[in-house]
Amino acid sequence: MLACIRGHIAHKSLTRILPLAVPVMLNIGKEPIFGEGRESAMADATDELMREALGQS
Repeated sequence: MLACIRGHIAHKSLTRILPLAVPVMLNIGKEPIFGEGRESAMADATDELMREALGQS
């Protein structure tokens, strides 16, 4: 299948999520995290949300 489509796919960086990507994005993060990893993941997510809310990269 990949050999058939080689050369026919164009990769483009987008500034927003397209509708067809929503189901994939909703599945991200559904794996349970336990222990110290959970606290670290929550702290990272909090930092990322704060940067986004403040308009920082």
